[in-house]
Amino acid sequence: MMMSPSTVSTIGEAMVVLLPENQLPVAEAREYRTGVGGAEFNVASSLARLGVPTHWISRLGDDGFGDYILETARHDGVLTDAVERDDHRPTGLYVKETVVSADGDRRPRMHYYRSESAASQLGADTLRHEATRAAITASAIVHTSGITPALSDSTALLVGELGDALPRDTVLSVDLNFRPRLWERRSTAPLHRLLDQASVLFLGVDEAELFFGHTDAARLFAELPTLQRIVLKDEENAATTLHRDSEAGIEVRSLSVDVVETVGAGDAFAAGYLAGLASGRSDTACTRLGHAVAASTLICHGDRPELVPDAQGVDTIVEASDEEWASWRITADHPLPWTTVGAHGMIDA
Repeated sequence: MMMSPSTVSTIGEAMVVLLPENQLPVAEAREYRTGVGGAEFNVASSLARLGVPTHWISRLGDDGFGDYILETARHDGVLTDAVERDDHRPTGLYVKETVVSADGDRRPRMHYYRSESAASQLGADTLRHEATRAAITASAIVHTSGITPALSDSTALLVGELGDALPRDTVLSVDLNFRPRLWERRSTAPLHRLLDQASVLFLGVDEAELFFGHTDAARLFAELPTLQRIVLKDEENAATTLHRDSEAGIEVRSLSVDVVETVGAGDAFAAGYLAGLASGRSDTACTRLGHAVAASTLICHGDRPELVPDAQGVDTIVEASDEEWASWRITADHPLPWTTVGAHGMIDA
């Protein structure tokens, strides 16, 4: 019988997402749907919905957008005691616009309004707040991403002290999430300091090449002294788990997906993988869960999956034969292969 999952904390910004109705251009849209996004919030939301006790550490403006995000977090089961409110700075938001390329492909374009947001003032003092200390002390895994140190000088100081704030046996998980535009006017030194403290690193092949200049696991382990586990994602092809003390990696092929939109899929993968890790599952099981939750996100327009596997669905995913796994195709208009009811893949978030 699988053990009950350990507690996880995530640290980072959440924003309100505005989506033009009918995917109209912003200039033509008159009505918008709302959602919530932000890398570490997305991870926290999916983890909590997967049954993992999850704290989210952040700051929100003392405004209606902040109220909406808190309501969403609590609805998803996220523990929010370590979320501060700021009556001087606003909650961040972004608009997700669907644009059509010359060859007819539709893709999202994000317009961010997060400068001087409440979350940009997360800082080293945050780590000393009672609620934050309680969340971190209770957690076996603390997760953040490379987006957080890019937000401000204050958040850069936070991640610089994060490793020292964790209990000895706590795993620091980092999703590289390297976004060059966020670093155009900033030194990447804070991101390097964060990576120097990481135990687990999620990264894509493309961003590894962009940031490190290579995808050689042996070199990454040599360059990052505390790193114990690398999860290297090759988008639609496969994801591989590599350990410092093992030459061979565990590769799991990606699911076949009819992609609607890619935003949030990396966060969903991290959530699924960490849910497995928090429950003591094998590398293969963790990676399958990552792929499954990511696939559920790829078939909707929201930043988070509308559906996550229930306990029986998780068992179906991790116990499927390699042949079954390879045969699954995930689409927006058919039931997910691990669902126990006739729920379809896509319900707009």
